[in-house]
Amino acid sequence: MTVTRKEEIKWRHRPFTTIIDTSFESTPIHEDHPMRPYEYFKRYIPDEIFDLMADKTNVYALQSATLCFKPTSSGEMRTLIGLHLAMGVMKMPRVSMYWEAGMDFGIFQNTMPRDRFQLRSHLHLVNNLEKPAENNDVFFKVCPLYDAIRSRCLELPLEENLCVDEQMVPFRGTLSVKQFIKGKPHPWGVKIYFLCGKSGMAYDFLLHQGTTMELSQQHRKQLGLGAGVVYHLSQRITEANHKFYFDNYFTTYNLLELLAERKIHATGTARVFRFARPPLKSDKEMAKKPQGSCDEVVSRNGKVALVKWFDNRPVLMASNFVGVGRMDEVQRWDKKKAQFVMVFRPEVVKLYNEAMGGVDLLDQLVSLYRTEIWSKKWTLRMITHAFDMAVVNSWLECRLDAKRANIKIKDIQDLLHFKMNVAQCLVRVNKTVAAKRGRPSMSPEAQHVPQRPVRSPFQDVRPLPEVQFDMVDHMPNYDEKKEATRCKMLNCTGKTHVFCDKCNIHLCFVPQRNCFKAAHRK
Repeated sequence: MTVTRKEEIKWRHRPFTTIIDTSFESTPIHEDHPMRPYEYFKRYIPDEIFDLMADKTNVYALQSATLCFKPTSSGEMRTLIGLHLAMGVMKMPRVSMYWEAGMDFGIFQNTMPRDRFQLRSHLHLVNNLEKPAENNDVFFKVCPLYDAIRSRCLELPLEENLCVDEQMVPFRGTLSVKQFIKGKPHPWGVKIYFLCGKSGMAYDFLLHQGTTMELSQQHRKQLGLGAGVVYHLSQRITEANHKFYFDNYFTTYNLLELLAERKIHATGTARVFRFARPPLKSDKEMAKKPQGSCDEVVSRNGKVALVKWFDNRPVLMASNFVGVGRMDEVQRWDKKKAQFVMVFRPEVVKLYNEAMGGVDLLDQLVSLYRTEIWSKKWTLRMITHAFDMAVVNSWLECRLDAKRANIKIKDIQDLLHFKMNVAQCLVRVNKTVAAKRGRPSMSPEAQHVPQRPVRSPFQDVRPLPEVQFDMVDHMPNYDEKKEATRCKMLNCTGKTHVFCDKCNIHLCFVPQRNCFKAAHRK
């Protein structure tokens, strides 16, 4: 890999020839109906992850000599993660409030005792004693989880417009690679570099950990850290004519030069001192000109263009495929005239503004229903963030498939219901119905006093298909109502007192019609 040395970079004042290439082939449209939310989620978090979590959590409990520790299982791990996802939607100021009697959070109170929920303090994905001596990975303890998510991201077909930016995982505890970035919603935390599409879909990522990152030493030496990260993530792009965007933290001349050789159209905001003193007009000279004026220089080999545009302040853009190009007009506020005015905008700025916000969109979607957790353990913070990220990418994938199947926007499940659907499936699929705690009263008064059944507000809600057809612990029971309830089987007009303990719906169970059996078969 050869790059141009800084002293060899020369600039000229001339227009840049825009590279127009419309040969990019988008993903073929499939007419198939999208899958259920839980099926999308399982692509990112396979069952093997929960088996691994259960095994390593039990190992850690033995190593730490925890008294009275009851071994856990993969099913209990699914329940624990499902409750954490539900906590991201039903936010309460204290964890104990989810189990308070007056709150009526059935998904918590009927699934796992509050004391057992503290199992999360032992949560592990690896055996701490099995770390190889040559392994310098700071995030060794959470690697299996992030590797599983990344493997699914690498399988997704890429969009035409891609961008690279950083995401912050909120954390203020003790960690050697903890970062502070001024201006971020959560300035303190763990930095993750993401390769995202315009839609917010994540296609690859890299955890920031200083000198131990998976970067080629040659790339780091020739390009620097920021540009080296972009070039590393760009290895995910195998087809030509993708449009690639990033901000001034990553942009360098050599990066744009190398991406151009691979036919990747790249653009980014730039810092002038990285481009070998380009003969652009100064900020004072630009300020004397009308708003919307611009200046353009091109490298001697014609591969890179620099455009300085005076908006409310000077903006410097660098690109290997577009310069000023076809200018359009945008509305801006003029302080002197106290009114909106129309100013000219270069094509490179237009393209950058339209496609750069993919990582910010992903970060926003994760933060909407983030699993808030107050812990000094960075592993717990990173684990919950990984599951939140997997849910968001699953939802974006589901929504994309729904649009391809020509499903109306109003019929596409929003992120809130999607996340709750996944949480309920993790809690209830392939699980037995928990027995009620306590001992029934044996007093004669209690036996003769008729108890009026309490009608649950969710009694008539249909069960999730994943729960209805999981073939686990669907037991018939008999209610104590005076009048029978309408059977919930499709096209059945009968009434019955029999209901399913797990699905909580009434179904006929008589010799003439066995709706109970039919309702639990696909």
